[in-house]
Amino acid sequence: MEFGIFNLLSRRRESQTINRIVEEAAETVKLADRAGFTTAWFPEHHYSNYSIAPSPLMMCAYCAPVTRRIKLGTAIVIGTLYHPARLLSEVAFVDGMTDGRLVLGFGSGYQPHEFARFGVDLEHSPDITEEVLDIVEGGLANDSFEYHGKHFDFPRTHMALRPAQNPMPDIWIAGNNAQMQRRAARSGYPLTLTALVKDIGFVAGLRETAERNWRDAGVDPATMRLATLRFAYVTGNREDALEFADNARFQYRLARHLRFREEELERGLLPEVPFEDEPTLEELVANNPIGDPETVAERIVEEARRVGSFHMSLFMHVGSMPLRKSMRSIERFASEVMPLIGKEMGRPAAAAE
Repeated sequence: MEFGIFNLLSRRRESQTINRIVEEAAETVKLADRAGFTTAWFPEHHYSNYSIAPSPLMMCAYCAPVTRRIKLGTAIVIGTLYHPARLLSEVAFVDGMTDGRLVLGFGSGYQPHEFARFGVDLEHSPDITEEVLDIVEGGLANDSFEYHGKHFDFPRTHMALRPAQNPMPDIWIAGNNAQMQRRAARSGYPLTLTALVKDIGFVAGLRETAERNWRDAGVDPATMRLATLRFAYVTGNREDALEFADNARFQYRLARHLRFREEELERGLLPEVPFEDEPTLEELVANNPIGDPETVAERIVEEARRVGSFHMSLFMHVGSMPLRKSMRSIERFASEVMPLIGKEMGRPAAAAE
């Protein structure tokens, strides 16, 4: 079982500056690097406080010199919002900056709020994203390359800028879009599914849907390499668990607002308006690996076995959660939770330095 740390870089309070949010994310990544996490993931979002990170590649480059071993991943590059000629060069450049530690997460996006400001129809995003991915794959894997598609025409070009990894960084696909999942199946790419605040049964349902898309693509679902995204917090203190859950619920509310076009901002902040069917804080804690080390390990093992995931990416510092509490939780996850999971699943746990 592999673990990644997901850095959403959200802004819950007006007092949270860009510098503070970025530096706090970097601190969690440095700790995750020492603790044996395999990957640090960075998102791409625009024009809301759900996440202030417009460029995951920029965050990967920023964290490269302060880390040693951890892979640095985009989660995700929204292919539709890039011209592939520029993206191709930037991916190769950042892979060199990270000394071959870049992982390229791709997706077609889901927030109409963002797409409207780029003048792009969200409905057409999967088609455009597939062509962007075609060009990125072809350009990274070949010394020279050309492409002639419906949306892009890329003339024969010598690839003067080559990635450090041969032939290119690993590519992952994220999200529930059926077309992008079929692309992941055909290409043999890992798929990341987001559970947010829901229980394991919900994630199992997402897996079943993905399996149908694998079969539609003519690929055996047994070959699927699945990753899941979860909120996680290690504590024996009920009040701390509920404080973290409140910050997780903040993220959930904003994600739903943006998905369903309820995006009115007040002084740059989305309103934290509850949804009728949202879980209580106690239910959110019960649905996620939140609690003492034994509880966290038990829930992760249960989900890994039921869903068949090989990688779990964890939201461990969200909203306005105090950094010192998040850092302590990451430390305890490495020193107390990882060994329990390794013992239970019959594999050695990663050792912290």
